Amino acid sequence: MLADLGLLYCALFWGLSFASMKIIVGVYPSCWLLFLRFGTASVMMCIFFFRRILSSWRETLKSGIILGTLLFIAIATQTIALPYISAGRSAFISATYVLMVPLILWAFRKIFPGWITLIAACLCVAGMYFLSRDDMSVGFGWGDVLTFVCAFTFAVQVIAISRYTKDEDPIVLSFVEFATLAVCAFVSSLVFESHTEFISMKGLLELLFTIIFCTFGCYMIQICAQKYADPSHATIIMSLESVFGLISGIIFLDESLSLNMAIGCALIFIAVMMSELQPYMYRRA
Repeated sequence: MLADLGLLYCALFWGLSFASMKIIVGVYPSCWLLFLRFGTASVMMCIFFFRRILSSWRETLKSGIILGTLLFIAIATQTIALPYISAGRSAFISATYVLMVPLILWAFRKIFPGWITLIAACLCVAGMYFLSRDDMSVGFGWGDVLTFVCAFTFAVQVIAISRYTKDEDPIVLSFVEFATLAVCAFVSSLVFESHTEFISMKGLLELLFTIIFCTFGCYMIQICAQKYADPSHATIIMSLESVFGLISGIIFLDESLSLNMAIGCALIFIAVMMSELQPYMYRRA
């Protein structure tokens, strides 16, 4: 239950970050913004968990580098694809990781997720389709390919988290993941971006909110929660991010709610409830 609440926290604040990210992406280049987010989060991890990290970082170094690299690839490919794909289409394709996780586990580790989980995952993807239907375009291009790479990479990263946290300290694992992503983002910014600045007063509060609650808090809690939560179950809960993102857009950005969006929210909510009630369904059966 605590793990599920932790994942719900992640979905809530990732959704709320939608409004703040709308502001700060216009201030900082993408890779530099990632460096500021995860570099600062790494420093915060050292401040709060210095002794814990110092005592066991070597044991988690390989796993953390893998997780950080996978997460960077997922975020980077999604960002690169955005100029070539509509926002709604990007959101929908990215959300297919919810369905990819149980299918990858089934295909490569012979772990059948159960029919309830598969149905719930399909409902999540259907819900994302309705959420983004008003902004869907036709055709298939490089933007779609890159976004599918993002979804697949994130699905692999979620599965890897569940595997590595079984035997390794999730706090130290989070630190190595943050530091790895920060290094990747810093190098990419120097190579591909023309200008960087350390800080800007414009969007400062939104940046601090994103760093503290949506980066340091969410990604650390995700790794800690996945130590106790099945990866397929975890992705279904985290899919609520899109619902909370829609709500934050309505509240803070004066965006409107269409019938398609309402249907999408309802489908995702039903999927989450199915996933949460799955143990009781099997027990009753």
